[in-house]
Amino acid sequence: MSGTEATRDALGERISYAQSWEDPRVLQAGLQVGSDDRVLSVCAAGDNSFALAIAGAESVTAIDLSAPQIALAKLKLAAAVALDVERFRSFLGVGPIGQRVFLYHEIRPSLDEDVRAYWDANEEWIRLGVIGCGRFEQYLATFRTRLLPLVHRKSTIEQFLSCQTVDEQRRFYDAHWNTWRWRSLFRLFFSRTVMQRSGRSAAQFAHVDGPVSAAFLKRVEHGMCALPIATNPFLQWMLAGKYTDPENSQPYLSEQGHSALVDAADRIRFVHSDLMTHLQASTAGTYTAFNYSDVPEYLSEAETQSLLAATADASQSGGRIAYWNLLVPRHRPDALADRLTRNEALGTRLLATDRAFVYGGFQVETVQ
Repeated sequence: MSGTEATRDALGERISYAQSWEDPRVLQAGLQVGSDDRVLSVCAAGDNSFALAIAGAESVTAIDLSAPQIALAKLKLAAAVALDVERFRSFLGVGPIGQRVFLYHEIRPSLDEDVRAYWDANEEWIRLGVIGCGRFEQYLATFRTRLLPLVHRKSTIEQFLSCQTVDEQRRFYDAHWNTWRWRSLFRLFFSRTVMQRSGRSAAQFAHVDGPVSAAFLKRVEHGMCALPIATNPFLQWMLAGKYTDPENSQPYLSEQGHSALVDAADRIRFVHSDLMTHLQASTAGTYTAFNYSDVPEYLSEAETQSLLAATADASQSGGRIAYWNLLVPRHRPDALADRLTRNEALGTRLLATDRAFVYGGFQVETVQ
């Protein structure tokens, strides 16, 4: 089975992610999307596709193998258009349970028939808040509610979340957080075996060599000790299941970002397909910027080369490509050096600021 086929089989019929777990600030710093850009963006939960539209892109094409992921993103976009920012946040699950099902029926007539059918069958997720319904969010909820209480008291977690500076976080981590129990249970819960059974798809590990939990522990330590938690929605959700301040969470959840997303709604389209099929059907110059999430993680080196070559074919000169590496090192191969320029220094610098903190690499490449 090829990487594309394995990915389709693993991800095509479920919501893997109800939120983006990739930092939109890092993505925009890499792509520098502006008003002349036509963006091709992996849809996933929709959040980063929305962020690029909010940044002012001329158009954003959000593409995904998974019909449920597209149904989620379409629901979010329809809710943004129909609801003011406070009701929008409440509907998604940012804040206490409110009249979410009632709000859904207010939004429902504006949805495509297949999207209505999907959410009619999954109203329970709407009642609970859709940004918690993904398989990965449920995995983190298990970590937060079952494992973390075995390691630290609620008061300890709250103290850490209340830290105001990175220096304060680092001191607290060293003095109170970094215990043998924390390290041991973290390594167990985020081992390849447990993650593959409960949090990630087997296809994600098809090209991974060696243990993974030690790498994740090191990256989480960086996130907890080197990045301000007060403005880190990823760490806040991981530890508390909520955002401390929605204004500093995902761009589309801020008051200004919500307004910008409403204005940009007509410039966003959704495509249910795989990247290679879509790129091969696109003509040169169709797109100027590409957000590929961590798609190469699922691909062999040869498949990654084919994807990047097809991307160059569909781009105009100067087109930018950005994507993350979680556990598999993928980037422009030497065979494409005459077509793509890899900005390794920029990718490394941006990765150090990545609030999502779990990734091992961030790639920024430009079409020559």
